[in-house]
Amino acid sequence: MREQLRNAAIRGAQLSLRKGLRLLSGVVPTSRRVVVSAYPETEGNAGELLAALLRRYDGQVVWLREPAGPHADLPDHPRLTVVDKASAAGVRHYLRAEAVFFTHGLYGSPRPSRRKPIVNLWHGDGPKATRPGGDAGSLIPSTYLVSGTELFGALKARAFELPEERLLVTGNPRTDQLWRAPDPDALADLGITGDFVLWMPTFRSTRATGVTRSWSEGGGDVGVEDVAPLVEGLRARGVQLVVKPHPLDAEERRGPGIVTVTNDDLARVGVPLYSLMGRSRGLVTDYSSVWVDYLLLDRPIAFWVPDRDSYTRSLAPADVLDWLPGEPVEPGSAPFSRFLADLDADGGEDAVLRKEVAARIGLRFTRSSADDLVDALVGRGVLRLGAPAARRRTSLRDRRKGRSRR
Repeated sequence: MREQLRNAAIRGAQLSLRKGLRLLSGVVPTSRRVVVSAYPETEGNAGELLAALLRRYDGQVVWLREPAGPHADLPDHPRLTVVDKASAAGVRHYLRAEAVFFTHGLYGSPRPSRRKPIVNLWHGDGPKATRPGGDAGSLIPSTYLVSGTELFGALKARAFELPEERLLVTGNPRTDQLWRAPDPDALADLGITGDFVLWMPTFRSTRATGVTRSWSEGGGDVGVEDVAPLVEGLRARGVQLVVKPHPLDAEERRGPGIVTVTNDDLARVGVPLYSLMGRSRGLVTDYSSVWVDYLLLDRPIAFWVPDRDSYTRSLAPADVLDWLPGEPVEPGSAPFSRFLADLDADGGEDAVLRKEVAARIGLRFTRSSADDLVDALVGRGVLRLGAPAARRRTSLRDRRKGRSRR
């Protein structure tokens, strides 16, 4: 009952804020500033966009700080202003901004006005349905929506009632971190001392944090004991298993033979999550969007979904689990055997399959997603660049074609 009352109070406060800000955004004059908001603060899409804006946008960049950590390691920059999200100053900056960027919604997610474009960076492209309803949250309006794939981007656009011409398939900015090697000493501080496979399960039940409601997406409890065959197989190959729990997950999934790293751990040693991913030899996941970004690395992937029949969140496309780019692990006599064989072959076993799936979903191949997004927003008139503007970069696919894609 207490949790239900808390969730109801949050919904009521967000509704009032949403209506009030929608009205005020139509009359309060804007100035040369933009606002960026992320949950958690260390979320890579917002962080990489922030860096690109500080390089290229000559106005004030306002970062809305979350009430609880971990906090992002922000640069000391003369055009960067940091204010608490839950403050009058944060709301004032929102109203005066000429553009707003967020990853999970902001201030109840009011509908954008013509005078203030709102860009939904979101937090990945994946099979979990985002259409508002009993199992997928609420509508999050925006002027533009960012995606790394044609397929999942189009599904998100429809779910958020956004015309597809407002979809920007420029790549998820956080993937720029895949190509930046983390400090080996920082990894050692986390307990990662050699080659490793990264296990990134999505949450089944969440914990309430800040103004985030708690909820459950059903499914069974996928615990560390379930991956014992994987731990043994990796140990025989001198490879560690590192688990990174979802930031909302009620479970931290600690267990023997497993190195667990949380957002707090990564922030403490200064290692971005996607830099950690870029160092891994393979990925184990489930319904999470992380596998879509991981396709850029063309490395082994396994899908551990023992609760396929009891997981309550809708998937889109509905048949996505039938054409995954890696081994769909089933409880049985030899789980993870195909994944381990792919590791032994340095990704050669399932390379063709990964390529086919990347083409099927329309994966955007690029190493400069954040700058590509800025370019797209300049082209749409959302941003006006001043003297710090950087030169145009092109994607890997565009370079092969010998032309630049806008």
